[in-house]
Amino acid sequence: MTSYRCWASATMGQSRGHVLFPMLLIAAGLGAPSPGLAQQVLSSDELRESVDTPPEQARLGDPDGDLIEALGAYDRQRLVSPDEKGKDPSKLRDVANPVAEDRAVDMAAPDEPAAPKKPKRSFDLMEAAPRMLDEGRSPAARPSNRAATPAMRSDARRDADGRPVDDTRTGTTDREDGLPDLANPTLGAGIADETLPAQSTLRQNRAVETIDRLRRLKRSDADDPFAPVGTRVGTFILYPELIETVGVSNNLDNDAAATKGAFSETILSSRLVSDWATNQAEFNSRFAYRHDFAGETRQDPSASADGRLRLDISHDTIATFRGALDFQREDYSDVLDDATLSGRAGVLSGSVAAEVSHDFHPVSVAGTLTAARKSYFSLPDGSVDEDYTTLTAALRTGYDVSPALQPFVEASVGRRIFDVAAPDGRETGDRDAWLPALRAGIGIDLRDKLRGEVALGYAWNVPDDAAVETTASPTLDASLVWSPQRGTDVTLSGRTSFEPELTGQSAKTNYETSLAIAHSLSARTTLTAAASFGYEDSTVPDEDKMLLSGEAGFTYWLNRQFALTGSYEHRRSFAVVESDRYSADTVKLGVTLQR
Repeated sequence: MTSYRCWASATMGQSRGHVLFPMLLIAAGLGAPSPGLAQQVLSSDELRESVDTPPEQARLGDPDGDLIEALGAYDRQRLVSPDEKGKDPSKLRDVANPVAEDRAVDMAAPDEPAAPKKPKRSFDLMEAAPRMLDEGRSPAARPSNRAATPAMRSDARRDADGRPVDDTRTGTTDREDGLPDLANPTLGAGIADETLPAQSTLRQNRAVETIDRLRRLKRSDADDPFAPVGTRVGTFILYPELIETVGVSNNLDNDAAATKGAFSETILSSRLVSDWATNQAEFNSRFAYRHDFAGETRQDPSASADGRLRLDISHDTIATFRGALDFQREDYSDVLDDATLSGRAGVLSGSVAAEVSHDFHPVSVAGTLTAARKSYFSLPDGSVDEDYTTLTAALRTGYDVSPALQPFVEASVGRRIFDVAAPDGRETGDRDAWLPALRAGIGIDLRDKLRGEVALGYAWNVPDDAAVETTASPTLDASLVWSPQRGTDVTLSGRTSFEPELTGQSAKTNYETSLAIAHSLSARTTLTAAASFGYEDSTVPDEDKMLLSGEAGFTYWLNRQFALTGSYEHRRSFAVVESDRYSADTVKLGVTLQR
């Protein structure tokens, strides 16, 4: 109880019992140091003594100060270093014991100026506690119909002074949950044929690279001392990155020939995000060039880019616009299903999509329009133009069961239109088809543990030509991010899409799934692993294919701009046709530069 008297006398100065009693009662109620405190009652004489007696003497029950003086001399003598023997004890300071140091300064001679003390942070009982990150956040402020594409509201988070917090400075959305944001996920499902974003774990040979980059863009400077800082470009923040890699493989071309050799790869990627108080925009790009020192394909360039603009029309209405482009090269045998052809064709894919969503609380509705285009270049002489366009309209309705769960249903109808007639001279439109689909799923938002969505459904590919078989398949689309513990992120991505067989006689249903894990072994070291599964279900007998791949890697940061990387990957293709089977093992070492 003497500690409370000391505290009261030090803070209240010359205040008397009518002010001291309430403060003592508050202190006793906040934390009693020992049992039986209620029986310890101060008399008025004790209160006057506690006010007039210096705090240190009152704490030790030593009104005359004799005990204080003896303890101070003992402490000073005990802590004197060998080279300070013989010096005036009153001038020695106990840096190892701040309490003893302060006591020695308090007992200094009156004519000796005391050393200045470091200012101590005072405690104000009436001071407001720091505001929670999402305190008072209404359900309308959270994503209502796209769990995988969270919307950033200007009123979603505010700091302790009431100012809006803009997370785009660290490449994040309105969340402060530590989970990496998905790489600008598509607005339409796989059936809509929307082009994948530049940073997607569903791309082959990209899962490990993608998840590591996304989580670094998410981490703030306080969480990760090696997170990218970025460069301001007007009202945007630019995050550039350069990866230079060398490697060896026992199957450079991923085919049955299994040509061994070395290769080099250069990757330049960037992310440009807005720094606005409201709305949001982002632009992602990735350019890669690979050179093989053996095999038939010595040069393999690729490029992809995507952008997204989100407009907050009102508190409950959001409009989102997305566009994406992708260029890569594919073998003639894969494009035209002719194993006798050798060479490669250029494939350009692009899409634009627009979505408007409104939250009626607890029901939310979203409508999406998507236009996707695929074009082929450098096909063999005599080949028919294989370009086609897919137009899709979708309507989605969700219901907020809780702030964390939102089941939804979605219906869509698509139209695939080829530019020219079928190769055998039939009427134009024979290869065209309708693509209706139904889906049901659930959006999950468990803050720093799990968020995203998963949906199951059924889709149909109905050709205009009655002689061509109608294809119907179940669909699975998933986009989940899970953090089982701090420093560990797990990303699950999956989609189902229809790909026409360009002769018009068949179609393929493609199932793609990727599971990627990133774990921070230390502030400098990140371990990554990924597994991918792909399955092509064709209407043509013996044309089904299955692709499995697994990859493990590491990233070690020497400083904030420079890192060493390494990975090992195993790929295996299973098929009925022997020429489509292969296995490949690849080892890569590289360096990463970021800003």
